[in-house]
Amino acid sequence: MKKGTKIWGCIVAGAASATILPVSGRAEATPTITYIAQQSPNLEAAKQVYREAVQLFQERTAESLRQAIPKYEQAAILFRQAGEQSQEALSLLAIGFTYNSLGEKPQALDYFQRALLLTQTIGNRRGEAITLNNIGGVYKSLGETQQALEYYQRALPLFQALGDRSGEALVLNNIGLLYNSLGEQRQALDSFQRALAIHQTSGDRARVAAILNHIGTVYKSLGETQQALDYLQSALAIRQTVGDRSGEAMTLNNLGAVYSDLGEKRQALDYLQRTLLLLQALGDRSEEATTLSNIGNVYADLGEKQQALDYFQRALAIRQALGDRSGEAATLNNLGAVYADLGEKQQALDYLQRALPLFQAVGDRSGVAAILNHIGTVYNALGEKQQALEYYQRALAIHQTVGDRATEAAALNNIGNIYNSLGEKQQALEYYQRAFPLFQAVGDRAREAATLNNIGGVYFDLGEKQQALDYPQRALPLFQAVGDRSGEAGTLNNIGAVYNSLGEKQQALNYAQRALLLYQTVGDRSGEAITLSNIGGVYFDLGEKQQAFDYFQRALPLFQALGDRAGEAATLNNIDAVYDNPREKQ
Repeated sequence: MKKGTKIWGCIVAGAASATILPVSGRAEATPTITYIAQQSPNLEAAKQVYREAVQLFQERTAESLRQAIPKYEQAAILFRQAGEQSQEALSLLAIGFTYNSLGEKPQALDYFQRALLLTQTIGNRRGEAITLNNIGGVYKSLGETQQALEYYQRALPLFQALGDRSGEALVLNNIGLLYNSLGEQRQALDSFQRALAIHQTSGDRARVAAILNHIGTVYKSLGETQQALDYLQSALAIRQTVGDRSGEAMTLNNLGAVYSDLGEKRQALDYLQRTLLLLQALGDRSEEATTLSNIGNVYADLGEKQQALDYFQRALAIRQALGDRSGEAATLNNLGAVYADLGEKQQALDYLQRALPLFQAVGDRSGVAAILNHIGTVYNALGEKQQALEYYQRALAIHQTVGDRATEAAALNNIGNIYNSLGEKQQALEYYQRAFPLFQAVGDRAREAATLNNIGGVYFDLGEKQQALDYPQRALPLFQAVGDRSGEAGTLNNIGAVYNSLGEKQQALNYAQRALLLYQTVGDRSGEAITLSNIGGVYFDLGEKQQAFDYFQRALPLFQALGDRAGEAATLNNIDAVYDNPREKQ
């Protein structure tokens, strides 16, 4: 009899999945221009052209942004001719900012570097600090984290020397965001707390709320969900009080992310739908696209793939209209992931292959690594293990180069999965064991638990049942501590599988029933279907055919509703196996 699929392996599919969660504050300092009393034809013309460029920039369409660039360039030339080098530098800074908005990072860096040289030449220390900060922001978006940190750390003492507390807090905030992205959460908290103290002293409630929002996201990353919810709710209350609707949308989005991590997908959808309505009212199309993608991801997690596709397609249309190539690539990646889950592997590869050159064009190495990882996952599902291994190894090399330990660990885990599926169990264990301390080092307890589960799965396959039991038993309290109820359910299912193989059927049923209740609570229909099928398998082994039949019958419509044809076929096979003659079925 072919039993229902068991959930051995909460597979870490790559942390850099290009899903744009959470929405965070802008890292760049928007360039402003200060006019002076001197009048000259070139100066007047420069001011007029600059104003025209700003108007085009503020329209925020791909076409208007591209039209703004030659205007800014013309303004820079006219300011230079008028002898206004400080204003020329600000024009160059604005060009860099515009290219950055278009996702064209190398061009943005070129203009920021030109602005930096000019500000240093004329001794404009504030302009120098702003430009250093913006260069750091570009390197961060490119995944060049060490470069980003160096520029931020050069900007920080300049703001401090100028007594510019607002600028100091901005850079501390950006350093905190960088450390958080690297998985260095304690370092991130230190920077955010320093920024928070500055904003609290100045009485800037809007920026206090922004920092509270960021601290909440750090606690989310640490798996300290109650702390995360407390900070985010505090941020939300302030933003609603001061009328910061854009910030309110940002925090609602992040609350949705926390509830999604907790496995409370319906609650997550409620927050994300509130976010979407606010952003649409504000006309913020870029963040609207982000939120549509986030909603799509929740539906994908729920197994509602068509809903997920609909939201991703809406997000894609906006990204393309805005000329946001980085966001377009991220959305193509998400579409590829859904088609892969639906078993439409060629469609998945088509979307991923469209995303890859976009990430390469904008110089986003982390994005490139994520796509390589996902292409590897599709080849793995197609059974082309060597191809999968090649893509995973390429992704791993990039993650190691950029110094991102969290995604390096995810890549190691995926390579372990390949070796595991090839039957090379010792190789699989080696890669899992390399991933495990990295997840511990960055404080990612959910993925630490997932890796323990994967190690347990290898020992299960090796027939070392006690080891197979020990590892998921270690994983279980970690999932419970971080509030990951889906992970907890998968682990309970795995423990049940070990007891089933040991012939301890009642223990197996107890764990599977606990898993089933959790899956039903969080609305995970895929997990529910698998667990119903597994319970049916245990009853089948016990000779309780009617019970087995009932559980298989409950699983069948769930697999059908999810479009999981493999699960549907396996369950139909199991139903037929309950009776020697299929016509005996009730």
